[in-house]
Amino acid sequence: MPKNLENPDFEEIKSNSYEKFQFEEEIKNFPELTKGKDLWQNKFHEFDVYEHSLKFVEFIKKFAQQNNKSLDPNIVAAAYLHDIGKPVIAKEKIKDGILLEKEPGKPYHEFDDHEILGEQMVRKMPNNFFDSYSLDQEKVAKLVGAHFIPMKSIKQMRKTTNFLDFVSSYHELEKRLDETGLTREEVMELFVADSYAKGTGCTDLDELIKTMEAVLSGGQEEKIKELYKIEKSMYGNKE
Repeated sequence: MPKNLENPDFEEIKSNSYEKFQFEEEIKNFPELTKGKDLWQNKFHEFDVYEHSLKFVEFIKKFAQQNNKSLDPNIVAAAYLHDIGKPVIAKEKIKDGILLEKEPGKPYHEFDDHEILGEQMVRKMPNNFFDSYSLDQEKVAKLVGAHFIPMKSIKQMRKTTNFLDFVSSYHELEKRLDETGLTREEVMELFVADSYAKGTGCTDLDELIKTMEAVLSGGQEEKIKELYKIEKSMYGNKE
């Protein structure tokens, strides 16, 4: 589990400090990825979609380094590609008839089910790229499709109004993770790195880290209660 990341120093993160793979120079220039430049998400994201993806890679590398773990190149490839569905599916975000913008000329966007489209896109990519770098195209696709599962489940957990329903919703998250064919650790670390990569706009890191701790503990009751306490304080009057 990542250590000492509660207060990430964004200036500290320099990609040259971490392991690099041969495929990175090629993948970061994929048209599917560069289309994310100047595509803005919402007030919780400091960066455009493209820069967010690069930050994501840096955090994945930081996690591995701080925990003295070898880095799976498939995870790195998935970090680069995790949001490639967003430019395809983006629609401008309008509330009460008003276009929401980061600043004039930079509208925010919505990206419903971007991870599902992204998984499909990775599967349809020419396999020679993956083969030439000994990457597992199917695993990369699964990681791209799975990276947003925790957030979808957390949104459901936030809506519960009592502990029993919360626990049931939490166990649904575990079930969905196990159905991916990936390890819980792979998906949860990808998810939390994605959250850090939002930048200074991310306001729910404590909750997301506690979710990962609960999942990686095997659903220990104490960890679930800690998560429930945080969500209760953040999202309303639960019992």
